[in-house]
Amino acid sequence: MQAYCLSRNTLARVLLLLVGCLLCWQEAIASLSISPDKSRYSLTPHTQFLHSDESLALDELLARNPPFTQAEDKRDLNFGYTPDDVWLRTRIENPTQQSRDWIVAFEYPFLDHVTLHVVREHFSEQMTSGSAVPKSQRALAHRQPVFPLTLAPGETVTLYAQVSAAGSKMLNVNLLSEQAFYTQNDRHNFWLATYFGMLLALGLYNVMLFFGLKERVFLYYSLFALGFTVAILTFNGIGTLMFWSILGDNTARLVAIGFTFASTMGTLFAQSFLNTQHFTPRWHRLLSYFRGYCIVALLATLILPIQPALRLMDITGFVAALLMLICGVYCVSQRVPSARLFVLAWSLFLVGACVFALRNLGILPANFITLHGIQIGSALEMLLLSFALAARFNKLKHQKERAQAEMLMTLKRQEAVLEQKVADRTRALEHLASRDVLTGLLNRNGLTDCAKKALRRSQRTGQPVALFMLDLDRFKPVNDQFGHEAGDFVLQQVARRIGHLARAHDHAARFGGDEFILLIEGIDDLNTLNDIRHRLSAAIRAPIKLPCDERVSVDVSIGMSVSHADGKSLECLMREADGQMYDEKARQTDSSARYGSAPS
Repeated sequence: MQAYCLSRNTLARVLLLLVGCLLCWQEAIASLSISPDKSRYSLTPHTQFLHSDESLALDELLARNPPFTQAEDKRDLNFGYTPDDVWLRTRIENPTQQSRDWIVAFEYPFLDHVTLHVVREHFSEQMTSGSAVPKSQRALAHRQPVFPLTLAPGETVTLYAQVSAAGSKMLNVNLLSEQAFYTQNDRHNFWLATYFGMLLALGLYNVMLFFGLKERVFLYYSLFALGFTVAILTFNGIGTLMFWSILGDNTARLVAIGFTFASTMGTLFAQSFLNTQHFTPRWHRLLSYFRGYCIVALLATLILPIQPALRLMDITGFVAALLMLICGVYCVSQRVPSARLFVLAWSLFLVGACVFALRNLGILPANFITLHGIQIGSALEMLLLSFALAARFNKLKHQKERAQAEMLMTLKRQEAVLEQKVADRTRALEHLASRDVLTGLLNRNGLTDCAKKALRRSQRTGQPVALFMLDLDRFKPVNDQFGHEAGDFVLQQVARRIGHLARAHDHAARFGGDEFILLIEGIDDLNTLNDIRHRLSAAIRAPIKLPCDERVSVDVSIGMSVSHADGKSLECLMREADGQMYDEKARQTDSSARYGSAPS
């Protein structure tokens, strides 16, 4: 009996030891140690999650100390439609001896409210973001929930993220350096702008075709594109960021309305495009019944609670896509004109949607194609449907009288005008991609392109290139005393003064924060460059009248470097100018201290 009790106690101790080891192991894998050599991390394998059926504050959560579950892969953080709040917990260590700035970015933009608590050793901070949060209240004005995170040398922080959303909760999170984040953001914004520009062009094109030909199929297609565009704009966060952030918690309802309306108009378009009333009367009746259901569902999305409205949207969209695909396949078997192209278009859209869903489930890796599968599929679908509509138009053209030739020429001219608008829009987007939004000067990308061209010209012609780096002093007190809007106004005035002093072929850029760069070609006289430096300094130091009628002044430290066709790169010029600028800043500080004034 004693031996039995002894073995049982020994087994219990071993089990407790294994449980303790397992808990320690879970805690270890929940911690991420950052490296200065890496600019992007997936936080999924270092994240633990918890469902909460009530809305808790952080102190209440910590007081209860509920057990969190460790996420193994991205599928563990896909919670679908759940009414519960979801808490995520991640611990991040900075073992280096340098302070590092990072961005915590949620991949999925369609999350209503995301609150991030950063728990540090002696204090904690709270930030909010999400598609239902007004832009002015977000931690960063961005289409996705993103948050800035600064890690001091040797610091360890614990992140608690509370997510509340009526839609599907896909909570994959990444940690990116600021440079990696903004590089990725510029690339994604370019392609999204191109995508929505194409949708706009196709919609306008078919509206004009409707007014020109009086064929309703073009109107149905335009309305289908309109509903889809509004829904996908809201879903991607661009709509709430730029147009309708005032919707708040009704943002998700707009997605349900947009996609349900697109299903309704897509069904009507399929009936008209395939001419089901003539070729397949039974399918025409079935699609008419379904279209009646879509109208009822559209009305229901206006009055139902948001989460049931979104579920109804999913069911309606899935059934609509499936019905139209099956109807298209049947029409192919009946040799209905353009049915093959219709089936191919809808198949591409469904493939894109499946790729997007499989990426969200973690089955496919996250890359440009899988992240934007639904946009790529819908873009190809709408292009093919546009080609099919064009083919149908050409067939009608050959069946009608010679008078339609003139109408065709008019439509071609309209098409050329629209193509020119698309080209102009593309050039405008490329221009915006190289410009700083606040000041209108070049941004880093624009400066890099201009500098490369200038240095190549310098190598070819032997003409020097000079670079001035300007850093504003006493700018922070303006922000602190008068607010960030006043600070932005000061930056705009400084940028305007720098641009006024620059010649037509010089390049002025805002490098970041309160730093500016002026790139000058064709001047190698040191006296002339010093004169430019003095004029810049005098212009910037001149008082600035704020909109509130207060006058403020800022100081500036200027560094200069020159490339005499000696093969220097932009980075080399900036290092030299940066060193000289900080030497001047140090001299100004010493001078201020010598005369008893506080350093700027």
